[in-house]
Amino acid sequence: MDRGIKTLQLGMTLIEILVAIAIIGALTSIAVPAFSNYLIQAERSRVQTDLYQLQVWVEQQYTATSTYPSKIECTRCQVSEEYTFSIDSSGAGNDVYKIKATPKSTSNQKNDTDCYTMIINAVSEQSNASKDGTALDSSKCWT
Repeated sequence: MDRGIKTLQLGMTLIEILVAIAIIGALTSIAVPAFSNYLIQAERSRVQTDLYQLQVWVEQQYTATSTYPSKIECTRCQVSEEYTFSIDSSGAGNDVYKIKATPKSTSNQKNDTDCYTMIINAVSEQSNASKDGTALDSSKCWT
């Protein structure tokens, strides 16, 4: 015998809440690594621009003084919160100077295994190295 009485549900069941949490967790596990990778790539592009700007500054110093800046970490060079920049002018030929950008220990870039240290030399040849100084494939790094 059907009395026509309907029960009114005033909330969500535990199963519905758990399913919603599982969906949110799955989406988060996909989105967070992708976003972190995007931030690393964006900072990598920015440091490339900084390296080119420092190269212009080094050439201006050469034009003004007829010498390249010595092996220094100049205050003018520290244009990024993520990287430490250094200039090594002890080379010859195409490597008469090299400008290096190395991630700071507090930086998220220290986890960038593809492009740890970014390097540009006097003729704008780009390269990069791992934490231990081993040369890496620069095609992944320079855009």
